[in-house]
Amino acid sequence: MHQAGGFSFRVSHLSFFQVNRFLIEKLMASVTEGAKGELALDLYAGVGFFTLPLAKTFTKVVSVDANLAATRDLYANAEMAGVEVTTFNEHTEDFLKKPQDRPDLVVLDPPRSGLGTVAAGRLVELGAPEIIYLSCDPSTLARDLAILTGNSKKPAEITTAGPFYEIAAIDMFDLFPQTFHLETLVRLRKRP
Repeated sequence: MHQAGGFSFRVSHLSFFQVNRFLIEKLMASVTEGAKGELALDLYAGVGFFTLPLAKTFTKVVSVDANLAATRDLYANAEMAGVEVTTFNEHTEDFLKKPQDRPDLVVLDPPRSGLGTVAAGRLVELGAPEIIYLSCDPSTLARDLAILTGNSKKPAEITTAGPFYEIAAIDMFDLFPQTFHLETLVRLRKRP
């Protein structure tokens, strides 16, 4: 059992959880501070590290993760926290292909492979006013940001013409001290 932000997190052996116990509180606060509204999407939600605090300030939170063990942990964690969330155990790319209500906020913490061109294009089409993207890989982050900001050569599978996003803030978290790994938190706002 892990503790962060006043929440308890069950983490099964096939699930992922940020391991740096000295910085996870700050990471959680940086992502969720001031976030509130009607609908939030937590993509690549894992065990609910961001889902649970978002559920306290949004009317509805939808979490998506393809890892069944993590999804089961998220259900248990939401129950322990006394919050209700809507959870989908599927790949983010598949989830975003379906019609969605426009969220007020999208939080995503993908694996090293990043969001990918198709899913990034779908996020642009979805049109949330704000996206918070936590990345552990600079190269896939750069690829995805180029699409989200409209600064890439548009692949054929992306049909949107915008409006795209602008980078509002970037924070770095050294969750793995004495290694070259850095977590990058990018806050994107929809251009007017």
